[in-house]
Amino acid sequence: MRSTIAALSKRIVIPKLSPTHTSARVVRFLCPIGTSVEEYQPFVILECSSDLIADPADRQSPNHKPLMLLETLEEGTLMDLDDSDGKWMDVGSYLGVVYDGDDIDGDWTWQAYLHEEGDDIS
Repeated sequence: MRSTIAALSKRIVIPKLSPTHTSARVVRFLCPIGTSVEEYQPFVILECSSDLIADPADRQSPNHKPLMLLETLEEGTLMDLDDSDGKWMDVGSYLGVVYDGDDIDGDWTWQAYLHEEGDDIS
């Protein structure tokens, strides 16, 4: 018998960082499949579509594609990671699972931040 919803495995999907954000692609996974992760551990960097920043005047350049750092919110093992071969994917697309030995509890909200290469991710 499950005691809390937190005991369930979580499906990882691309989060929506703004109302205008439509897509992203995996730049790189920071942890390989089978890695045991802790809460708030960074595990993937995504390149976001430029529509993340709705006003072009707020972008660093007309073609700027901001990066997103995604952290786990649960402890478990990263499983079934899918980078779609670097192709662009819609917000909400499947990236993998944080598995804790129990059933998957649908999609989950993940902690995500804007990121620039060279930023400390530890």
